[in-house]
Amino acid sequence: MNHQSGTDFQELLVSGFLNNLILYPNNNALFVNNQYYTYQQLWQIVKQIHQQLSAQKQHLRIGVYCTNNIETYATILAINLYGAAYVPLNIKFPVSKNKKIIEQCNLQLILISKNDEKLHELKQQVKSTFITISNVLNVQPTELKNEIKINPNDYQKVEQPYVYILFTSGSTGEPKGVPISKTNTNHFFKYFFKNYNFNERDRFLQVYELTFDVSVFSFFMPLMVGACCYVLPNDGIKFMKTIEYLIKYNITVVSMVPTTLRYLENYLPEIKLPDLCYSFFSGDALHHNLAVKWSKAIPNAVIHNFYGPTETTIVCTRYVFNAKQSEKESVNDIVPLGKPFKGMEFIIIDEKNAPTQKGELCFSGTQVINSYLNNTNEDRFLTYQQKQFYKTGDIASVNEFENLIFYGRTDSQVKINGYRIELTEIENAISKTLDTKCIALTKKNNNSLNQLIVFIEEKKVDEKELKKRLGTILPDYMIPNQFIEVEKFILNINGKIDKQYLLDTYSA
Repeated sequence: MNHQSGTDFQELLVSGFLNNLILYPNNNALFVNNQYYTYQQLWQIVKQIHQQLSAQKQHLRIGVYCTNNIETYATILAINLYGAAYVPLNIKFPVSKNKKIIEQCNLQLILISKNDEKLHELKQQVKSTFITISNVLNVQPTELKNEIKINPNDYQKVEQPYVYILFTSGSTGEPKGVPISKTNTNHFFKYFFKNYNFNERDRFLQVYELTFDVSVFSFFMPLMVGACCYVLPNDGIKFMKTIEYLIKYNITVVSMVPTTLRYLENYLPEIKLPDLCYSFFSGDALHHNLAVKWSKAIPNAVIHNFYGPTETTIVCTRYVFNAKQSEKESVNDIVPLGKPFKGMEFIIIDEKNAPTQKGELCFSGTQVINSYLNNTNEDRFLTYQQKQFYKTGDIASVNEFENLIFYGRTDSQVKINGYRIELTEIENAISKTLDTKCIALTKKNNNSLNQLIVFIEEKKVDEKELKKRLGTILPDYMIPNQFIEVEKFILNINGKIDKQYLLDTYSA
């Protein structure tokens, strides 16, 4: 069945779920906390939460204190059906960060399903109304009475342009609000309907925190095609749980942060996932050598490397991985970003905002936000040929195959003794030399000069010998000043290596 024809993307995202509620009422829609919920069961919970929302005064933005449970996921659907933008608050965030998010969004209403000490403290610091989602799990499914359609317009209480607002870390330490509109998400999901044949028999894995934008794809996409979304639990070691779920539940579609492969590397020869059809990566650099190893574990799947900052709505470029072709195109062992989605344009600029062959990657198009919340950080946007572009902060160029190549962040392109260098090049040289994971960072010394520090995981280092070997690969000015051995890299809540933690904890 062509689900695109059954889903009007000018409506709310929840429209796809409502469409499949009628088509597949007894299909499993969600698996969370070891329990399945059919489309009909999930609808009954959503409807109850919607009724609780409707009893309040109208709100254009509604906060969700996110817990890995059915109530949280149903709340997001209910808010979308209500017509408001949902603003996820992470239960793992410090109280101070959630407080700033609430204040920046001027959230008057926050829905919760679980109380904890942080929430108690948060309630004391903000003036918002907190409502506990209650009694929703006791609702008994009622007959749908062969309804032909459930019209979202019958439930929509407010109408405003945003679907959700997420927050990214700003350079000043202040979180930046990224408001994503219906226009943004409509374009994003249309791309996937046009290019992929997901269907009601698929099983999607949702591995992300709900404050991370790829969760929007992992949660909403299966509901748009009548498929089931499997939510990864919070307990246990995340990368091991990911593999456990992929095997146990015969997952067919998964999107992951590439860092997951680093932690699975030693296990990859033993892993076989014949049911997996699509393996998507985004959120960080995908390394060619790891992608090759992973491809052997997923004999029937295609690896797609996606790229896109939160500001460009989840992802906006794609590279379909082929081991031989990728080997030709990868730079510093990083798989290309590929080509932009239709309707997206890019330019590459230098430090003076002038076009150049290699420099900062900027995007314009239907998926790009118009501005940050409250019009902050206007310097992240520029006008070129009468179009507004968002400056990603990523360094890129276009290769002979017209694919975008990623070199690192602008803040990872540093000057050492006047030489401009890219930290990813150093990392690649050391990783190949030692056959281990490493992270290259800089820190100011007492004279305010950049010093190169490399953190090396699970490896004893003969510093003198390593410098000698690196000297045959790298120029003198790229040889690190200091090598620090780390037992295990710590990940942040988005599954990326926590670089600030490394600097704060290990470097003097």
